Amino acid sequence: MNRTRRLAALFLIMSMIAAMLAIPASANATTDTALFNFENGSQSFTGTGGAALSASSEQAYAGAQSLKMSVNVTGASTSPFAKLSNPAGLAAGSTYEFHIWVPSGANIAGIQPYMMDKNWSWTGALVSYSSLTKDSWNTLTLTIPAAALNPFNELGVQLQTSGDFNGSIYIDSIGLVGGAPVETPSPASLSDLRVNGVTVAGFSDKNLSYIAHVPNATTSAAITAATTDSAATAVVSGGSNLAVGENEVSVLVTAKDLTTKTYTIKLIRDLPGGGSNHINVQGTKFYAGHEPIWFNGANTPWDNWNDFGGDFDFSFWDTHFQQLHDNGVNATRVWITSNGEVGIDIDESGHVSGATAAHWNDLDSLFYLAQKHGVYIMATLMSFDHMKDSHPNYNSWRNMLMNDANIDSYVTNYVIPFTNRYKDNPYLWSIDFMNEPDWVFEESKLPWEQLQKLFAKMNVAVHGNSHVLTTVGIAMVKYNSGTCTEGCQGNKVGDTELMGAVGGNALAKLDFWAPHYYDWMGQYWGVPMYVTPEQFGLSADRPAVIGETAALGTTGHKLEQDYFSAYANGWQGMMPWTSNGVDWLGDLTKVGPAASSFYSQHQALVFPPIHSNDASLSDLQIDGVTVAGFSAGTTSYSVEVPIKTKEVTVTATATDAKSTVTVVGGAKLKKIPNTVTVLVTAEDGTQRTYTLTVNRVKSNVASLSDLQVNGVQVTGFNPNVLAYSIQLPSEATSVSVTATALDAQAKVHINNVKKLKAGANTITVRVKAEDGTELTYSIIVTRG
Repeated sequence: MNRTRRLAALFLIMSMIAAMLAIPASANATTDTALFNFENGSQSFTGTGGAALSASSEQAYAGAQSLKMSVNVTGASTSPFAKLSNPAGLAAGSTYEFHIWVPSGANIAGIQPYMMDKNWSWTGALVSYSSLTKDSWNTLTLTIPAAALNPFNELGVQLQTSGDFNGSIYIDSIGLVGGAPVETPSPASLSDLRVNGVTVAGFSDKNLSYIAHVPNATTSAAITAATTDSAATAVVSGGSNLAVGENEVSVLVTAKDLTTKTYTIKLIRDLPGGGSNHINVQGTKFYAGHEPIWFNGANTPWDNWNDFGGDFDFSFWDTHFQQLHDNGVNATRVWITSNGEVGIDIDESGHVSGATAAHWNDLDSLFYLAQKHGVYIMATLMSFDHMKDSHPNYNSWRNMLMNDANIDSYVTNYVIPFTNRYKDNPYLWSIDFMNEPDWVFEESKLPWEQLQKLFAKMNVAVHGNSHVLTTVGIAMVKYNSGTCTEGCQGNKVGDTELMGAVGGNALAKLDFWAPHYYDWMGQYWGVPMYVTPEQFGLSADRPAVIGETAALGTTGHKLEQDYFSAYANGWQGMMPWTSNGVDWLGDLTKVGPAASSFYSQHQALVFPPIHSNDASLSDLQIDGVTVAGFSAGTTSYSVEVPIKTKEVTVTATATDAKSTVTVVGGAKLKKIPNTVTVLVTAEDGTQRTYTLTVNRVKSNVASLSDLQVNGVQVTGFNPNVLAYSIQLPSEATSVSVTATALDAQAKVHINNVKKLKAGANTITVRVKAEDGTELTYSIIVTRG
């Protein structure tokens, strides 16, 4: 439906015409409030590469002094620098002014303000000498990249000469564009805050509260904090012995002057994935594992437009999902990006390189909360809003759609990472590729062929990497059908169309239909809740849900009636717009009572019982010893037992106490390989079979467990050492050697010396294993 989704936003487009601006000399009469004004000296700037620095009153852009950079170099050079190490008070993403005075007639090629961040990444803004106003002040600008990492390593000015130069330039009044004052970080602040070596998303020294996630398997996290002031201390509390769910971590920073600041992290140990409640399709119905489910749903498209990577509010989603569940709502449709303005990294050409850390972190929270409250998510990845003229970046998204390589970049660098990141969360019910692409065709005048190519490639990517279901939220059924009652254009997202866009690949098929309906459509195509999906014009070979409809109810009907009638007519879910009142079409006061009424009569269908599908083992033993290399995920093993073994006892322990275990085999072993199977049946009926191949073999152990001379073990005996030497007195005329085989089945033969001769005598001990393997130990006995 073509309607205004939100209040119009006011966009301010700023454009920089030049990197420098000549300033009249009279400006130096003003007071200098810049971060670096050099009124009290050089402010720790140092000169290198033939440059010497000093505070000087010879020139001043503002106030009474500037930084004089006296240079004496021979020939062309790029090494004169005025630099400040470990600059404080700078902000990533901000633009700074440098006011620089240059003399006329100098062998100067150019001047460059620059900075280097924590990783020594260089950012510079070179201005040629020919572009500068001579014998006057010039304003040069430097924008610090938003991705630059604190603490920064260096800030300064580089002079490039074109020949011999013995002269001076002057630097003054370095600060934010427009001379705005810069807030110096508190001495009790942090310059970095990390969880397991990764800086928390959205870190800023001024932001005191964060959310971070660790995998369910993580029971302890390393929290590291770097203070802005080296004299400050940081004490971390929390991070160890993590409970599943939300944990509180705090970092108390104490400055040298004893002022303090506390940073907090809501550290979430994610809930376990898997489970029997993953949604699948069987015929024309949905199942949560083995149990049928009907989506008694809603739309919660956004809280704040472009929530994820934008203004995400954890508390809102936490509270609202609980409210939905309490009202019998088991699913909601959420717009992952509202118009692509934040979150996804896309350039002007339409190439998508990925997504921001904040985007992923906010989505981690969304899916954690969905799982926490038992609310299934239909994740709508994009909307026609991305390509509307009113969107400032619409050309980027149109360029993405209209270029096959750019479509591939979106799929490879965003759709696949999204799918793989959340596919194990059972509450990612489905991915809705685009909200109402009809309007991309009708309003933006972009062809269906490119939309079909986009959807087909997204489908192949999702299905090739997961079992997550897919759909497209078509606004008007005329684009979703060849049999609707009026003006049918054919199913633009049908199997033939999407498969044809990717060379016939069957993975391009959508898993279910999700058309939208609003009352203005009824005159053309009827009201879907009161007819079957097939009568509405959809193919009857898969499930169908009503993906959007006004929460006010259809004309002449209450919303409660719409729910019950949609169910009775074979629709597999209905999702009113909206549960949280983003416009005038309804909110939870409308959705809640209607959804609760349906739930009260279909409780098991809305919230099916969740049975464990864990059919794994936690231990597998043979004759009381765990099988070597056992792992719950490995189902095949081979073990050897002595040839005389007639029977083995296999014991298996299920990971889930509600699972049953059946062991078959192990008795009356034959000489040929013997198979023992362990069948594990989970609570929901899921089964897994572990297989043990038991081989009866003759022992090949031909080593000794003991070797003695005259009743005393040979010094340094080791079963793996075959040669030994001993010394006996000259009066010794005989020796007694005894040996014990490590394996009782091995045979030992000792070649003893009956009478020792003077000098060296060799005694051998030959060990023959059960399978014929032999080892010979030797003892050199020296008499005298």
